[in-house]
Amino acid sequence: MATTVYFIRHGETYFNLFARLQGWSDTPLTAKGVQDAVKIADVLKPLKIDYFYSSDLKRAVDTAQVIIDRLALKNIRRPIQNACFREAFYGSFEGHSNEEGAIWAGYLGDARCRRIGDLVTNFGVRKAHDLLRQADPAHLAEGSKQLDQRVTVMLDLLSALPDESTVVVASHGSIIQYLATVLGKNKQYENPANGALMKLIIDGGQARVAAYNQFSLD
Repeated sequence: MATTVYFIRHGETYFNLFARLQGWSDTPLTAKGVQDAVKIADVLKPLKIDYFYSSDLKRAVDTAQVIIDRLALKNIRRPIQNACFREAFYGSFEGHSNEEGAIWAGYLGDARCRRIGDLVTNFGVRKAHDLLRQADPAHLAEGSKQLDQRVTVMLDLLSALPDESTVVVASHGSIIQYLATVLGKNKQYENPANGALMKLIIDGGQARVAAYNQFSLD
């Protein structure tokens, strides 16, 4: 008897539009971001949703609320907010352009990375976050140790829900990517698109990725 969890990346924000690192910072959903939420709500329509979570960051809460209102869920009026579903924290790099590769270049040897996505491609998601933490002058950016702790909290929370529950979580691109990597035993996953879903199956305390970065339930 399994629990099915649909992680949804929030809709597009202004920092997404301007290609800036957002992390724990927040900017509002753009008009497209609202439509991202509406579109994925229509995908979720066939489901009987038992629990609806979101991170406590406004862009995820707003995405969740658009979906809940669109589906007119009778048993759910607001998402349950939990900080464990937050985006990865980028420390001193919050708000910087995603293309300011020079700010961490000194830690990459001969590699030349223009974007954080290049870091992940070259080093894998765990090492990429460790390099960012090392490069951060304040050393507050979350590395793999901090993100692993949050993943454990997430999975404990979701695994404790009643069997056969259907759960939706409005969350964030990098933490969804990181979670998928942990569950996929370091298989490489791309950063999901705004409004895309990842489907997890949790059975007997074990979680696996059943679908990733898509706009359908199958």
